[in-house]
Amino acid sequence: MKHGRFLRLVACALAAVAAPAWAQLPISQLTSVSPPGGKQGSTVELTISGNDLDETEKLVFSHPGIVAAPKMTAATDLVPAKLMPNVFSITIAGDVPPGLYDVTAVSRFGMSNPRSFAVGTLNEVLKAGNNNTPQSAQEVAVGTTISGTIAAANFDYFRLPLKQGERVILDCAAERLDSRMDATLVVLGPNGRELARVRDGVGSDPVLDFSAPAEGTYVVKLQDAIYGGGPEYFYRLSISAAPFVDFVFPPSGLPGTNGQYTLYGRNLPGGQPADGLMIAGAPLQKVLVTIPLPGDELGKSSLAPGAVAPVRKAWQDAVEFRLPTPQGLANPVNVYFAKAPVVAEAEPNNEPAKAQKVTVPCEYVGQFYAQADKDWIQFDAKKGDVLQIEAISHQLGLESDPYIALFKVTKNDKGEEQVADVAQVDDPQERAQRINSDYDTTTDDPSYKLTVNEDATYRLMIRDQFGDARRDPSYIYRLAIRPAAPDFRLLAYANAPVGNAQQEQNQTKLAAATVRRGGSSALTVSVNRRDEFTGEVAVSVEGLPAGVTCPGAILGGEVGSAMLVLTAAEDAAPWAGAIKVIGKGKVGDQEVTREARYACVVWGVQNRQQQAPEFRLSRSLQLGVIDKDIEPALVEVGEGKIYDTSLGANVEIPLKVTRRGDFKEPIKLVPAGLPNEIKPKDLTIDGAKADGKLEIALTQQNIKPGSYTFYLRGETKRKYVRNPDAVATAENEQKQYTEMVAKLNEAVKATAAARDAAVKAAAEAANAVKAADAKKTQAATDLKAKTDAAKAAADKLTAAKDAAAKDGANAGLADAVKAAEKAAADADAAKKKSEEDLAAADKALAEALAVGKKADEAKVAAEAAAKGAADKVAQATPMKAQVDKKVADAKTANQPKDVQFSLVSTPIRLRIAAHPFKVEVPAPAPFKQDAKQELTVKLERLYGFADQVELTFDAPGVPGLSSKKVDLAKDKTEAKLELAAGANTPVGQHKGTVRARGRFNNVQVDALVPVVVTIEAK
Repeated sequence: MKHGRFLRLVACALAAVAAPAWAQLPISQLTSVSPPGGKQGSTVELTISGNDLDETEKLVFSHPGIVAAPKMTAATDLVPAKLMPNVFSITIAGDVPPGLYDVTAVSRFGMSNPRSFAVGTLNEVLKAGNNNTPQSAQEVAVGTTISGTIAAANFDYFRLPLKQGERVILDCAAERLDSRMDATLVVLGPNGRELARVRDGVGSDPVLDFSAPAEGTYVVKLQDAIYGGGPEYFYRLSISAAPFVDFVFPPSGLPGTNGQYTLYGRNLPGGQPADGLMIAGAPLQKVLVTIPLPGDELGKSSLAPGAVAPVRKAWQDAVEFRLPTPQGLANPVNVYFAKAPVVAEAEPNNEPAKAQKVTVPCEYVGQFYAQADKDWIQFDAKKGDVLQIEAISHQLGLESDPYIALFKVTKNDKGEEQVADVAQVDDPQERAQRINSDYDTTTDDPSYKLTVNEDATYRLMIRDQFGDARRDPSYIYRLAIRPAAPDFRLLAYANAPVGNAQQEQNQTKLAAATVRRGGSSALTVSVNRRDEFTGEVAVSVEGLPAGVTCPGAILGGEVGSAMLVLTAAEDAAPWAGAIKVIGKGKVGDQEVTREARYACVVWGVQNRQQQAPEFRLSRSLQLGVIDKDIEPALVEVGEGKIYDTSLGANVEIPLKVTRRGDFKEPIKLVPAGLPNEIKPKDLTIDGAKADGKLEIALTQQNIKPGSYTFYLRGETKRKYVRNPDAVATAENEQKQYTEMVAKLNEAVKATAAARDAAVKAAAEAANAVKAADAKKTQAATDLKAKTDAAKAAADKLTAAKDAAAKDGANAGLADAVKAAEKAAADADAAKKKSEEDLAAADKALAEALAVGKKADEAKVAAEAAAKGAADKVAQATPMKAQVDKKVADAKTANQPKDVQFSLVSTPIRLRIAAHPFKVEVPAPAPFKQDAKQELTVKLERLYGFADQVELTFDAPGVPGLSSKKVDLAKDKTEAKLELAAGANTPVGQHKGTVRARGRFNNVQVDALVPVVVTIEAK
């Protein structure tokens, strides 16, 4: 466990994790992406979380093969498809190399800070929600990556079937993904007993190498080290038989070489046993590979951050190497560019008498292994040599603390060895003052400058002060012993605006390079001056969009940082994309160009006195331009030029304030980016003024000459509406819902009326059916009666006819037959009429039934329509209530408020010389011993300096050579020094120095000019 990270995690557990309410204008802050990665060639649904992510419609990845599209909701009868807030569909191209990339969110409030997003090669699954007991463990297979978030005081369990002897690597990425989680991995056997446990492996992320002792189902237990949890405790647990590389040796090679290196790790294809080396109880394998290193200037001066990227790695140069295997590329390791020919450690070398002899210059590479290891080397040096001795281990991302002891070895007249202590070197001087400061690039790696006064043999011991209890062969070191090679590297990062209140001074905020229309924002650029490089570095920005400008910055002398200010025009278009910070300087006679490394805040804090913030190197620098808001004022200082001056001078720089709208508040201007020794006068521009003057008195004797770039932080307040568009958008949505509900209510009324009419029509149709049915029944009854009557009449007719046939002479029977015939005909006619009436009644009934059926169908449809309309109203009413609340909340959230905030002025570039004059001393003509010679001194006065200058000559170690002091009177520009050589002054050329000393506004200023004096024999 890493001590510093443990303290930060404890502080996180004790402190509130909610984001503080910064007294500044909102800037997008991204805290998590879920899931934090995906597989090559796949599509992932990604949810982002953070602060001030309003209207986020774009995600930007540091690899162009990863593309995000906003996710849409499904359309319904009531609501059309619309954006799902903070949910995106991520497409990962199949040719995106596995590894870590940065993702930033672009919202109404600009570009967010980056978060890490992993691209993998294994099958991806999401953690099940109920896997917090061994009994409910989620079953997973070898070859799987599980993405999840752990709850506080909880565990996640995974069930893993394995065959006997099957070897798997369990790699839990959390810290690497910007998670707060400090993970611990445990493997439980089929019987529930603990078989293996690991806490660290890659940084604070555990890597567990496990071989199953028997076939069965094993349980993997995952937890946070101090039982923390929540949305910011996310992880990716990969379980596979893929190779894992722990470290490479040697860790460095010369640029442009194609050398052999040994990879140490687990499951390495073709790997051989690594001589008993183990990590966390797991035996290592080794495999020999050839790795080409670039030799071009750009390649050898670049840095691949690697899996673990603390900012203390910023000043190293390295490439990333991945072992290609049948299972795909292995995890990355860094191979660093050596600063001299590489010499590998050869055991035994753990005693002074067994010191390994090396030839300098060299880069000696070794391991702090085994436990409490001490390594000794011995080398010869020549008189006049100046050697830089530099240990490099903590800078490689390791939790080591190297210590070096240097001794001079001589022999007395008896040939006995005499050892004299030369130096005991621990941490650099600035280390203690900067630990836990923002973007702390200092390390525990010691260095020493050895000036050799005579030919000598030196013996050096190096050890790890944390190594007494550690037995880890991956703790490697580089020990460079070489001549000076002046050079520089840059680190750039975005500044979060900070107010003047002490509370805000103690805060560290998530920051991003974001600029509002009409305003400015600042980046800090730190310079690493290698081997006492003091040249000036001109810094510029490449890739800026139209409408955004940056005049650049200068860093010279011993100045360690500068401010880059980006300014957006009032009509600048919205934009998001990558930019580059470039530094150009002269190293020796060569003009060199260096791209900066970039860094970001991982987790900010409300009070850094109680909790340390976290930082890392980032993979790119992204800029966002906000077009939804415009800065209320722009403070322009100077005229875009570099102001040349010197120690002791008073500098006046004009400034102009452009105000917009009704902003009339006073602006207090405070310098940002200057050391404490340089303190411009306080300056406040009230609302009635549009210009002012910055006055800087360079009258502190301890001001360091050099080139400075800083800006003025304008502390002020304004009436601010956070998101006025949110009210209009909510009200527009409210209007749509109001109209929709009104239409739905009208539909309810219309469908209710239609339903009522249909019910009435159906009832009337039913009555008509009943009436028609009654008529049909009556007609059928009548028909039966008429049929019976017709049959009776027919029977009477037959009887009458029979009687008449028997007695044909009876006239009365004939009349009876006629009467019967008439009655039968009448009965038949009546029957026929009844038949017609029945047919008509039957037809009428059928028609009534048809009408009734249609009426019933219309009734059902009308009732369904009425119910559907009522249901829609029932659905829309709470939705309308939600929209009403949304409008009310938007109005509440966007009431004008007095907000304290900071403005960033345009930059001030100030070049401070060590003295306000130029001194020219022509070489004097040769002169003889015991004689005199005039030495002309010409002085060019600068920056208004007019006072007296004292001129002296000094030639240390040259007997008899001297000169009396001469005072160059006020305003005078030339004087003569009288050199005198004694009789004992040696013949030949002698180095001397002319010193010009004056006082400029009571600050002592000195110029030293070397002079060569030639003495001839008398």
